[in-house]
Amino acid sequence: MQENTLEFKGRREGLFAVAKGFKDFTGFLKEMENKLDVAGDFFCGACLAGVYGINITKDQEEVLRDLLEDKYNISVRNPLVKRNNSDQGLDMEEAPTRFVQSTIRSGQKMSYHGNIIVLGDVNAGAEIEAGGNIVVFGTLRGVAKAGTNGYCKAFIAAMSLRPTQLKIGEIAARWPENISEPSGPETAYVEDGKMYVKPIFCTK
Repeated sequence: MQENTLEFKGRREGLFAVAKGFKDFTGFLKEMENKLDVAGDFFCGACLAGVYGINITKDQEEVLRDLLEDKYNISVRNPLVKRNNSDQGLDMEEAPTRFVQSTIRSGQKMSYHGNIIVLGDVNAGAEIEAGGNIVVFGTLRGVAKAGTNGYCKAFIAAMSLRPTQLKIGEIAARWPENISEPSGPETAYVEDGKMYVKPIFCTK
């Protein structure tokens, strides 16, 4: 008998909920509540872009939307990407992730071959390098380099993106000094050889 599992996986478009083994929407929704209750504010301000592995009707999608937006402050993409098969169309790079539960201060440098998630700030004068993605649950003011192993689909995301410099793969960009304060979480990514920055919140 297959065990019910629910995982959240991140891409630059937002979060994807990957479900396995659920026979009905009620069980799926309950497990999602359990996961988010345990996570606390970890996913607050994020965007759910898709659900894979369970069939969800339009009415059930609205129930899910109301729950996530009202209780957890998680926006939901409209339209929500839905796939019955948990593996269908799922082009995500699996990599080990290092969690850093502190602020990275000026003069400190951190390198890791996988993804880096910082539960704090990255101060000016600090530098982080990741072979995969970088996510900062705080303000990013230092230097961040993602995809150092050549992974061109890497992204850099932060609750407040104010870096000195960003580099993804071989594409580097210095941050303009006169740019206005970001209104919310943003993600930087590379497409067609150019770096772009966009809000993480979904457009409804």
